[in-house]
Amino acid sequence: MKELTRDELLESLQKALEPLGDASHVIDRWLARGDGVAVYENVELGHPDLGHQQFVSFGSTEAQIPDAFPPQRMPDIGSAINWRYQLVGTYRGAPLK
Repeated sequence: MKELTRDELLESLQKALEPLGDASHVIDRWLARGDGVAVYENVELGHPDLGHQQFVSFGSTEAQIPDAFPPQRMPDIGSAINWRYQLVGTYRGAPLK
């Protein structure tokens, strides 16, 4: 698992969420409460969303993934089936804004 730099996380966010919008504010709330950010990517070859990334919080009871370390395969969250998504990196650094 790769530990992302602030710039790498911002670059991933800008590619995935053009325009960036409120995503950085949400992530800063996660970081402020001590959570990390797990970045998952769709790796299913031939899938129309190959390369699509999702960002989830981890590390506390309030996080989407309450475990201290995120799993390699993104767990199903809500009604989303996420087996296509594999962990590409995490971030636990300074706020984005």
